[in-house]
Amino acid sequence: MRKLVDVSSYNGVVDWKKAKSYGCQGAILKIVRKDLNRDKKFNENFAACNENEIDWGVYNYSYATTATKAKSDMELVCNILDKIDKECFTYGVWFDLEDKVQASLSKAKIAEIINAAQAVVESRGYKFGVYTGMSYYNEHIDRKLVKCNNWWIARYYNGNKRMQIATNPNQEKKPAAANVAWQYTSKGRFPKTISNGNSGNFDLNVLYKEPGSKKVEETKKTPAKTKTVYYPKYRGKSSSIVDALKSLKINSSKKNREKIATLNGIKNYKGSASQNTKLINLLKRGKLIKSK
Repeated sequence: MRKLVDVSSYNGVVDWKKAKSYGCQGAILKIVRKDLNRDKKFNENFAACNENEIDWGVYNYSYATTATKAKSDMELVCNILDKIDKECFTYGVWFDLEDKVQASLSKAKIAEIINAAQAVVESRGYKFGVYTGMSYYNEHIDRKLVKCNNWWIARYYNGNKRMQIATNPNQEKKPAAANVAWQYTSKGRFPKTISNGNSGNFDLNVLYKEPGSKKVEETKKTPAKTKTVYYPKYRGKSSSIVDALKSLKINSSKKNREKIATLNGIKNYKGSASQNTKLINLLKRGKLIKSK
């Protein structure tokens, strides 16, 4: 279980280094506004998350009332993601469905909108999930009609009381549908103020697992991909890739580092400082692909 915040421009300038030091283990960032321009703080937020090695995903608050609109909106979201540095992009793309414009639609129509958004996102190679409130889910979602298996559900069981990020929510209040994440308060606080927006309040979430890829039956015609195996996460303090590999009892010779670098997309490995920094950053995140 990991503690995540979800943020937008309403949170103002966030000190992500402090957020991480106080226990923030990830973030879901608003990517576009109603007018489909980027959220005013998105560029700043994803860059800061990358810099501070905070895993992140994105969400789009949807106003779509047709499948066509949902598709075009999510194509735009994917276009943005395709062109930016996704070094710590981990938690996929979330379709935020909670507006009153969809509440007047039938469950079948809402399912059609969700499925259209999912088809676009997954066709572009990104994980897809749906965010909504517990009551909205119960009233407007028919799971038999919706293909998505990743659900992030909001339920504020503690009312307007402030909750510190270090305080775990009462798991007995968790919505049954929240199989990936639960947003349990909009009055989340850190020990000290870390932003200049939203009166210092944050939406706090617990993440139970990373969102999964699309259903197996939908991809069974595609040749199975070889499972990627990673080295164990390095939890030490050394900034030396050689020392870090040795501490994990991994062959740290230059020849083996060349193999590892190539596997991890680092071309023409010469052991330079920048190349080694990329390797150790991946190792610290548990994302360094293992050589055979």
